Amino acid sequence: MFNNDFFFLNINIMEEIIDILKTACAEISTMMRNTDPLSLSKLININNKSGDSVKSLDIISNTILKNHLSKSKYVKIIGSEEDDELYYPENQYDLRKKYMVCFDPLDGSSNIDSNITVGTIFAIYDLSESDNNTPLSDILKNGNSIVCAGYCLYGSSTQFILATNTVQIFLLKNQQFKLIHNNLKIKEKGNIYSINESNKHKWIGDKNQQFIEKLLDEKYTARWVGSMVTDCHRTLIKGGLFAYPENKKDPEGKIRLLYEAYPFAYIFKIAGGDSYNGKKNILDIEFPKNIHQKTPIYLGGMYEINLFKSI
Repeated sequence: MFNNDFFFLNINIMEEIIDILKTACAEISTMMRNTDPLSLSKLININNKSGDSVKSLDIISNTILKNHLSKSKYVKIIGSEEDDELYYPENQYDLRKKYMVCFDPLDGSSNIDSNITVGTIFAIYDLSESDNNTPLSDILKNGNSIVCAGYCLYGSSTQFILATNTVQIFLLKNQQFKLIHNNLKIKEKGNIYSINESNKHKWIGDKNQQFIEKLLDEKYTARWVGSMVTDCHRTLIKGGLFAYPENKKDPEGKIRLLYEAYPFAYIFKIAGGDSYNGKKNILDIEFPKNIHQKTPIYLGGMYEINLFKSI
């Protein structure tokens, strides 16, 4: 009986954290819809730890998410792409605080001034097996420690995509997220690939070029927005492949493991797809000691990922 009570308690705690994320994303959505995108896209005179230029909206979104999550009785650690280090809210030694939430507050912010869809990406980790003296790297072995992941899209409509046991889609209507799809599955084989081919002369080796040639032989077409959250959402909906390989400029890859790669690898797994970094499944990559570690990434249906592995 105790175990059942503990299980349902954890479910309720998760729902509370997810509701906090929904509230924060609804606030970001409202702010975006009522503010001049040209002013939101203005550069601030700093770069984040990942080396990217920081926009006004990056900072605003980061502040909104941190403020809301900091009020939770259950969130012990907050990690943001915009912060140099992990953030510990007040009362971090409260025994109820058993979760870490990591996020990219505004993915695709370089597209804000063009009014192109951008989004928030997040993942939740269970720290219930830890104590206050245990190093984080001893608790979280890799991306398989995620218990929930998702993202919020700010486009023609605002949608909140949540991966737990299934992938659900919620639509923001009257400031409330309403469930519109309960079990999103990616096609095993699609017909669209999404990759920045302007980097092809910088790719390391010829494997990616061979892969694209195979896809073209099979009548795939290319689509590239340049906002990961948008390109990955289309891939989930329509099937196919999203990829950002390593290149001579970024030999370790471009996509941040903790804030982008882990969450999307988890979402694709729950949706019936797969992930890869050229050597192993993204979720099997060791939890990073540098919280801004980057990785090459391939996300898609089982057919596309297996085809790439076969080359």
